[in-house]
Amino acid sequence: MDKKDIKILRLIQEDSSKSCRELSKVIGLPASTIYSRIRKLEREGYIKGYHAVLDEEKIGYHVRAFILASYKPGITSQENVAREIASLPQVQGVYIIAGEWDIMIEVVEKNVNSLGEFVVNKLREIKGVDKTLTCVVLKKIKKTMSLPI
Repeated sequence: MDKKDIKILRLIQEDSSKSCRELSKVIGLPASTIYSRIRKLEREGYIKGYHAVLDEEKIGYHVRAFILASYKPGITSQENVAREIASLPQVQGVYIIAGEWDIMIEVVEKNVNSLGEFVVNKLREIKGVDKTLTCVVLKKIKKTMSLPI
């Protein structure tokens, strides 16, 4: 990967809807070369996909929370518990972490009541989840999908 590839990655990370022609004007390479480089970056796994960023509030998801969960050993592995949590549709991210807690879960919900129902009736019912601590986001300052390249 060279500086031109990094420039391509930086630009499509900002706006993946830009055409190869638009990118070629900024980078100074022919559009066909941009196209070939993007396909190569996709094949090599640098580009995992292209996604629309939706407005969660307009869609009706007004609550975001981070939930810390402790793992209860014995029934199944911690990774299996994390995978089961990840399969729930409200879950945006699941991370096995170090420290006092074992798993961190990022969720979106329509309101505080539905968040409570999720924690009590879904999350805590998963075998291997011992206890939880829910941290509701009051205000989002920054959320990005962009890597600092």
